Amino acid sequence: MTVKWSDQELLAWKPPEKLTVSEWADKYRIMDEQTSPLPGLWKTENTPYLREIMDTFNVPHIQEVVICKPTQVGGTEAFNNIVGYIIDQDPSPTLVVYPTLEMAEYTSDKRLQPMFNLSPALMNRFLRDKSKRLELQFIGMYLALAGANSPASLASRPMRVVIFDETDKYPPYSGKEADPISLGVERTKNFYNRKIYKASTPTLE
Repeated sequence: MTVKWSDQELLAWKPPEKLTVSEWADKYRIMDEQTSPLPGLWKTENTPYLREIMDTFNVPHIQEVVICKPTQVGGTEAFNNIVGYIIDQDPSPTLVVYPTLEMAEYTSDKRLQPMFNLSPALMNRFLRDKSKRLELQFIGMYLALAGANSPASLASRPMRVVIFDETDKYPPYSGKEADPISLGVERTKNFYNRKIYKASTPTLE
């Protein structure tokens, strides 16, 4: 009996390439002309200081990375490259936390979904019909987007990877719950290979 596999099943069984995050980005990430001064294929050589940050994802013993950065240096794009790598090479439940729910919605519409549509490696895995604005479905995983000001969006669900963007703009507490960073980190406690990223431009001198 001959078994006919669907394209999604074949993609799910496809072994990952031996690439770091920065190598994956150089090969597959395409920048949108509406949001990037350098549209087209991503080149890590243009922002070499991001290479080590991105490639910490490929170092097994590193679980937590903290980044203090100035504005407009590509930090968010480095996180987007990590997200793209996870989707294509290492599918894992992933949460990205923004300062507000409105910023999470904007990023989904204007940054992330256009990124998926531009890269064939990501578009082939994106399950658009099954996705919601703040919960994007892919073959083998989902990507949740949350606002630090919304306890509901940080609700209990297991996550291997959590990315906190612009943490200095987070409220000290998420509603009546604990602080949003503690709530997000709690989601990773069952994963031995968890990854936690925290980044921000300082808001205090």
